[in-house]
Amino acid sequence: MADNKKIKTALVSVFHKENLDKIVTKLNDLGVKILSTGGTKSFIESLGVEVTAVESLTGYPSILGGRVKTLHPKVFGGILSRRDNQGDVSQLTEYEIPEIDLVIVDLYPFEDTVASGAEEQDIIEKIDIGGISLIRAAAKNFKDVVIVPSQNEYQPLLEKLEANSGEFSLADRKWFAGKAFGVSSHYDAAIFSNFNDGVDAGTERISLNDGDVLRYGENPHQAATFFKFDNVAEGAGLANAQVLQGKALSYNNMLDADAAWKSASDAYHSVTHLENKVAVSVIKHLNPCGLAVTDNIMESLELAWAGDPISAFGGIICFTDTVTKEAAEWFSKKFIEIIIAPAYTDEALEVLAKKKNLRVLVTPVRPMVAGEKLYRSISGGMLVQDEDEGLDTEFKTVTKKEFEASKMNLAKFGSIACKHLKSNAIAVVTENENGAFWLTGAGMGQPNRLDSLRYLTMPRFDLKGGLDIEKSVLISDAFFPFRDSIEAANEYGVKYIIEPGGSIRDEEVIDACNEFGIAMAFTGRRHFRH
Repeated sequence: MADNKKIKTALVSVFHKENLDKIVTKLNDLGVKILSTGGTKSFIESLGVEVTAVESLTGYPSILGGRVKTLHPKVFGGILSRRDNQGDVSQLTEYEIPEIDLVIVDLYPFEDTVASGAEEQDIIEKIDIGGISLIRAAAKNFKDVVIVPSQNEYQPLLEKLEANSGEFSLADRKWFAGKAFGVSSHYDAAIFSNFNDGVDAGTERISLNDGDVLRYGENPHQAATFFKFDNVAEGAGLANAQVLQGKALSYNNMLDADAAWKSASDAYHSVTHLENKVAVSVIKHLNPCGLAVTDNIMESLELAWAGDPISAFGGIICFTDTVTKEAAEWFSKKFIEIIIAPAYTDEALEVLAKKKNLRVLVTPVRPMVAGEKLYRSISGGMLVQDEDEGLDTEFKTVTKKEFEASKMNLAKFGSIACKHLKSNAIAVVTENENGAFWLTGAGMGQPNRLDSLRYLTMPRFDLKGGLDIEKSVLISDAFFPFRDSIEAANEYGVKYIIEPGGSIRDEEVIDACNEFGIAMAFTGRRHFRH
């Protein structure tokens, strides 16, 4: 066809050499002249293939520690020249510049270097200059040049070389150019994100590659795709969790799993009085229906499940410690969708393997402060905010009855539990005789705070006896706007309340607490979660 171009000269300059040997060998078989630099040139020579050093073309060696190798008119002129432009052709002849028909590049691994925790200077040295320039130049001139911008395109290139004996159609060249601009834009976005750490809050660059198409979204009629951020350190983030067994994760599974991982991790960090602690979170529809921290994995599991055993059916379970055989066997007659933990014993995995559809995930405990952003779309735009991270540590008593110091650790745990419930959120937390903390009541997602109080799930509370609510702490994610919420809490027998304060009717609410003998403390920090 008229728009077909045969490869005669190729420039190869790559970081990763894996799978490059087949391409080089094929180019050599097709009689293509190969230009190269540095380590790539040595690799090609090791294959017994003739290669011309770029230095012999430009007349300049690699300088400045390898920062400048290909940045020269004799290289970029050969790439950017328009073959159907007589002026360009004449200048190539005048300056003895060869046409370059194929450019193969693989950029310095900037994102991997950042994710490895490398020093700033090492990161800067992995900002590719020559490679990214070659990619842009060759992609711009796709009408005459084929650009291979990364390892991902090695196989498509090889297939085209073998199928068409080195000839590429205009459609082929444009396809490779599209891939090239995808690589260059993603690379620049990663560099910008690294340098824009808090510098320009009004600017964001989000670039996502290699998405996994999910079965469907929240509902079967909605399409959905999962993308993973490339700059996350290995093993960090729920998106990087290792899946050991089970069906593919769905859209809803991923949301719930993330909620389970975050709530269990935060609960783990919130408890400081236990030397050896294990947190367990049970999530259903993004809300913790069970949450507990004890010094024993089985006690944590049993207390978390007991928080709301009806809702726990079909839930997501997250542990902050190694899952044992005993813990795995505990689920033998219970239906759950996913288990998440930092590790499992071999015996536990043998037990869990009997549930073929159960997803088993491995990921370390999330740090209390991970410095993450939250992204959420609205019609025609996107909202970006910092993750609600950290721990409430300051509580100020505002009532006549003192909020006992012995309740403060429980209050910290309760603030975490409440934070992970959907607004308007109310959490009731309890400490048992063994020093274990657990979520014993939850109200969330109601249009008003009073209804969240009225519809608390408290299956373990027998208001006529049993577990003593007077020793528990009730936490609200935002201020109580009226005294009616205090009246409702008093009907349960609540004697300790935590809320942020800040209402114009704070005094009215405090007076109600004083009237009922309730101790209230303000945190000064609210935790809405929509």
